[in-house]
Amino acid sequence: MDIDLLKSFIAICETGSFTQAARQVGRTQSAVSLQVRRLEDLLGRPLLLRSSGSVELTEHGELFLGYAKDIMTSYHGALAAFDRGSVEGVVVLGLSEDYAPRILSNVLGSFIELYPLATVDLVLEDSKLLVKKLAEGAVDLAFITEGEGPVRGGPIAFRDQIVWVAPRDGNLHEREPVPIAMRSEDDSYTRFMTTSLQAMKRRYRTAVISRSITGLRAAVTGGLALSAMVRSSVTSDMRELTSAEGFPPLAEFNIRLERAHLRKSAIIDRLEAHLMTRFSHER
Repeated sequence: MDIDLLKSFIAICETGSFTQAARQVGRTQSAVSLQVRRLEDLLGRPLLLRSSGSVELTEHGELFLGYAKDIMTSYHGALAAFDRGSVEGVVVLGLSEDYAPRILSNVLGSFIELYPLATVDLVLEDSKLLVKKLAEGAVDLAFITEGEGPVRGGPIAFRDQIVWVAPRDGNLHEREPVPIAMRSEDDSYTRFMTTSLQAMKRRYRTAVISRSITGLRAAVTGGLALSAMVRSSVTSDMRELTSAEGFPPLAEFNIRLERAHLRKSAIIDRLEAHLMTRFSHER
């Protein structure tokens, strides 16, 4: 369907006049009339009632007007999305370090390639701190683990799962007691691990304590301990333990993309839309 036909049709509906619509779209009145006839022939229905003094929409015209506006909105949105010079500036994105490998490698790279004048300022914090920063307006957008604090109920970006991880090689998971690496004793990941081990009637000992996911990864890949982390954090030099080895997944939850209240700008809109589109393709 020719976009120019839709432009002229919408202009007639908005102005109520072929003459004014012709001026608005930069064509002659006869050319606009011809465009409407082509559109009516294409749809097989009359769209406009023409009289000497006015132009009225038929029932079919009223129905089609909504579709025409939606098509034009999508058309302009698509053009804007690929206008590399149309968006510039800084957008502050908050995310947990746990999700960084998945988000940075799979999603943000394509955004920067699409908008080379944009700058993404990353804030790596846990979800509870990011909820506070959203409320303060210190971050524009943030990935928040569901249930980690009061938020506006943004869309679900993706689901993730806490799993057991071990070194790529060896049988560390068979040791007694099981060596584990944890963030802290009151951390939710630690509670999942200890509760699971108790249910399995496995003895365990704390081999490594690290607040950093980098430290936990190093403990696992170095053969020091097992640990629990979201699947997004698992790297190629470690492996996920499975139910067949006696280590089932520990928990599953939603990660929502939240936006700071009243924060508005083109670059925030584009990044939000880009993130949600990319993650929707992963499902």
